[in-house]
Amino acid sequence: MSKKSGTKSYSAELREKAVRLVTERGYSLAQVAEQLGCSQESIRRWKEAALRKVDPELAARIELEEDENKRLRKRVAQLETEVEILKKAAAYFAKETL
Repeated sequence: MSKKSGTKSYSAELREKAVRLVTERGYSLAQVAEQLGCSQESIRRWKEAALRKVDPELAARIELEEDENKRLRKRVAQLETEVEILKKAAAYFAKETL
């Protein structure tokens, strides 16, 4: 990384790694940004540039997978909340019956 007029310059390798983590591994922009020490906006721009370079069919498939991952993460969070509620309810009713 070198400083150029107030902005950071990242290696092509780091950019490719960031894009792979988001597109292939399903990590969020925030997770990758924190892990690699760069901004979410930089990763978003790198990802868009990479998608423009690839086959349009592949780009569409990646977009669909990202949407599905986002939907599934929300569903997992909802289910985890429901499990916590059910655990508390079970503990409450177990106390009540004793």
